[in-house]
Amino acid sequence: MQFDTQKYKAILFQSGLVLCAAAMLSVVGFYSYLGIYSRYLADDYCEAVRVYRSSPVGAVVERYAAGDWRAANRYSNLLFVGFSEMLGPNNMQITISSMILLWAAGLVWSVHEFRKLLGIRWVNPMDWFLGLSLGAFCLLQAPALFQTIYWRSSMMTHFAPLVFGSFLFAFWMKQARISLSRAISRPVYPFIFLTTFIIAGFSEPPATTLVTALSLAIFSVLLWGKQPFKQRILPLLAWTFGGALLGLMTMFFSPANTSLARDATPTMVEILGDSLLFSYLFIADSIKALPVPGMVSILIPALLVWSYRQIGDSETSKVQKRIIWAIIFSTPIIMWILIAAGFSPSVYGQGFPVARMRFLARSILTAAMMLEGAMFGFLAHDIQFKSAQTITRWAASLLMIALGIVYPLRATVKVYENIYEKYRAHAEVWDARDAQIREAVAAGATDLVVIQIDDIDGVVEYKDKGWVNRCAAEFYGLDTLRAP
Repeated sequence: MQFDTQKYKAILFQSGLVLCAAAMLSVVGFYSYLGIYSRYLADDYCEAVRVYRSSPVGAVVERYAAGDWRAANRYSNLLFVGFSEMLGPNNMQITISSMILLWAAGLVWSVHEFRKLLGIRWVNPMDWFLGLSLGAFCLLQAPALFQTIYWRSSMMTHFAPLVFGSFLFAFWMKQARISLSRAISRPVYPFIFLTTFIIAGFSEPPATTLVTALSLAIFSVLLWGKQPFKQRILPLLAWTFGGALLGLMTMFFSPANTSLARDATPTMVEILGDSLLFSYLFIADSIKALPVPGMVSILIPALLVWSYRQIGDSETSKVQKRIIWAIIFSTPIIMWILIAAGFSPSVYGQGFPVARMRFLARSILTAAMMLEGAMFGFLAHDIQFKSAQTITRWAASLLMIALGIVYPLRATVKVYENIYEKYRAHAEVWDARDAQIREAVAAGATDLVVIQIDDIDGVVEYKDKGWVNRCAAEFYGLDTLRAP
């Protein structure tokens, strides 16, 4: 009986791949688990009160039309809060934990559809591993993690659009692939328009990034696209662009934005210049401050693709090489432009974006690094080693598996050591105070003084007086609530 070397190489590689995907899932899973320690904070009280007064849609219309409340121009946030509150007493924990898992699922689907559109053939566990790796690396490097992910008011502004956007991207890639062989179903167009409009309404950075990305895509198709693909893909791009642009305009011309007094509105030249400069500074600082995660996020996809292509894959054709080199050279430029687009609303309103607003930029940077690594992995397949060729290829595969398992597990341990106890302790004290307040309200109290809890990662608690106190008091059904 002849020993099939290639078959056993494939089995061993796929087994290692599944273990790597499981390791990355442990990172995402632990971040999701930390969501059970999320509690109402600051704006969460105000938003919950608003949706209690009416339906989610009614609350959105009321806030948008009045324009007298912070972030009143963002129309999707309150809608999200309304549906979140329908999940019951533990809606905060369910929402946060679920959103992280949904993001991971959306990323896996996005990778799957993206490589199928490009005509790349590999096994499904590679989609799982790369999608989960992207989610894990973004979470591990997230600026202002608590504010970005575990504070619902901020999460629905800076994280939720990425979650829903990952599903939109995957669905869009699938429709683009379908268009290569047949016409797209007509109901798809209004569905994508409405979905894009809703995602754009969470906040300005995703909206400006979408408009910019779609503008670049339309320009590229008009310039380099061939028939019949151009004829079929342009309507899809146009409907998506229309939804994103309408969302951006809806926020820009809202009563809240038009009535905002400004000492000096920056010119378009100043906005573009500062946005590109801040984007460059962010990229340079990220590479300098986090060299190891950046290097690993490039190395893992490169080794993964290279190792997989050693198992019975053919040589890269000249057409494929031209496409790969085009992706390699265009990706850094597109990344820079998209990050700048996401920064432009901050430049217009305040200056350099605050930490929680940089999560979108972090995700774009990480995705670009992983894409570059994968493309170099494709090219490395054709390198011919003069000696020890088999050993070199096995070493690359083993290094990829080792990095894919050890790095995420070690990172999970570090996350546990650094933040788990802080989040757990805060939730425990918050629960004790919450129980005290509810008991007092049930006993007929209308004015209450309770213990003060320290702010967590810059998210303010209610104290002696202020807007948070007023929202929290209304949330609990009190006249006044203080925590001196």
